[in-house]
Amino acid sequence: MNEVRGPRTGRKRVVALVLSAVLPATSGARGGGEDTAAAGNDRAAAIAARNPHGNYIVPGTLGDVVYRRIGGVELSLDAYLQKRGEDRPAVVVVHGGGWTSGSRIARVGQLLEMLTGAGFSWFSIDYRLAPEHPHPAALDDLRAAVDFVRARAGELRVDPDRIAVLGEDVGAQLATLLAAERPPGVRGVVALGGVYDLPALAGRSGLGERIPSHLGADPASSVGKARLLAASPIERVTPGMAPVLIVHGGADSAVPVDEADRYRDALHRAGVKAEMIEVPGAIHDVENWRPEQWGYKSRVVDWLSRTLELAAPRFEPYDDERLKKDVVYGSFETPEGSVRDLRLDAWIPSGDGPFPGVILAHGGGWEAGDKVTYLTPILEPLAGAGMAWFSIDYRLTPEHRHPQQLDDLRRAIRWVRHHAHRLRVDPDRLAAIGESASGQMVVQVAAEPCDAVAGAADAVDREPCAVAAAVSFYGVYDFLPMVKDASPRSLLVRLFGRSTLDEDARRLLRRYSPLHHAHHAMPPLLLIHGTNDVLWEQGVAFARRLDQLGAVHELHRLEGAPHGMENWEGRPEWSGYKRKLVQWLEQHLGGPPPDRGSLDH
Repeated sequence: MNEVRGPRTGRKRVVALVLSAVLPATSGARGGGEDTAAAGNDRAAAIAARNPHGNYIVPGTLGDVVYRRIGGVELSLDAYLQKRGEDRPAVVVVHGGGWTSGSRIARVGQLLEMLTGAGFSWFSIDYRLAPEHPHPAALDDLRAAVDFVRARAGELRVDPDRIAVLGEDVGAQLATLLAAERPPGVRGVVALGGVYDLPALAGRSGLGERIPSHLGADPASSVGKARLLAASPIERVTPGMAPVLIVHGGADSAVPVDEADRYRDALHRAGVKAEMIEVPGAIHDVENWRPEQWGYKSRVVDWLSRTLELAAPRFEPYDDERLKKDVVYGSFETPEGSVRDLRLDAWIPSGDGPFPGVILAHGGGWEAGDKVTYLTPILEPLAGAGMAWFSIDYRLTPEHRHPQQLDDLRRAIRWVRHHAHRLRVDPDRLAAIGESASGQMVVQVAAEPCDAVAGAADAVDREPCAVAAAVSFYGVYDFLPMVKDASPRSLLVRLFGRSTLDEDARRLLRRYSPLHHAHHAMPPLLLIHGTNDVLWEQGVAFARRLDQLGAVHELHRLEGAPHGMENWEGRPEWSGYKRKLVQWLEQHLGGPPPDRGSLDH
């Protein structure tokens, strides 16, 4: 369903890192107003990470490092510094979001894991968003972020002359525009699903509709047309630019692949080294690319390694007391007979516990995503509230069918219950959270909890899979209106392997639709929906059905919000859902034990 996607807040304790040097000045002429770096006007201040727990995606990340203050706006980045080796090459990561949304932890989870595992240090940045700030502000922030990394290179143990900028969606537009300026130290650019020709984009649905707010002018006016050209990478190609790697989806309807082709050709005409990887069948947003399309990652790593001359030592294993990566919670046998593991990432608060726990299942239309995709905006608020969380991978269609996906979610719940003592989690205070496709999954599992299997060979199966509460973000609750035929891309075929839409198939769709499967005795449900979402009416209809059943539930609406919490990032008018989520979970699961220790920040 993510093809249509378009915390409890507390005072943060500033934690000075063991990194000290004189704070360099930055150029105030670029952005206007006050412009200071890192720690404000204290020119002798050390780099400081204001979140001692990082970004909750990659263990050991320095979280919430202020790299710029300008015009009353504070801009932060997250940084991962490889454990060993001086003068490492570095990658500055620029999120997308159509100029109007996004953050340093949204849309980029898979990319951050990719870079970390390949041995790169990286810096994932926030920048100013439209409509409050027009396009030049975002580009200026990217300049300032690169300047910050270069100026503090000694403390950060990176080489100031071996930097790459990696952007996705409009982040790729910003990265390629910066490259055209030939900034010192930037040796390469990776553009993933980028935007290259704004006049060609203007007037189209989706991204094209955001251009007026992005430009701060009507694109039909003379001023708007000039700004369109100035913001188009294809118009800004400059001889002597750093090499560019273009990665683009072959089925991208927002920015057709031929526009990426034209940009590559323009680079070649200017004598700029450029390579292009077309990902067959891939749509616009990289986070929506399916596992069979993830081969691009190794090619990006290889290109970056050659371009930035990355040498040993490479990545060393994670070491974090709270955030554990790639924990095996189960396994399955493939049709070919091999065995694959099911993995999760786990956050365990400090203290004795027992803590309330949350099992997180990502969305992605039942066919895309992983445990660091889509749901990343709620990792920090859950951790900050003293809750343990477990973000899971599960089998994806079309290689696997929907009942197997539900089995994986149930297995994860059983696994947490079985290991509750070791995990310091209260097995009777567990919730399941899903979004989009997995919103349907968590509600379906909550509606039909499985019993413990007495005498099962696997001790995990001797646990029940009941949860005390469930939260669904913009979920699917009724398959019937979404299936019009049995075409290859229909949900009937992808999820259930049925090739005929007959009455038996409709019964199957109804069987797995929460609207038709809910009942009075279900655990409490929280439904969170944006009103500017194609699934909004499904949320309203499901809430109405829960009313009729007398089931405990609440529908929390975000006025005007689109599909996908990653699209809510950077938008203050929608950010209150994080506080609502935590308060509702505390109401139905209870809060953490008194000894929360260092989690208050």
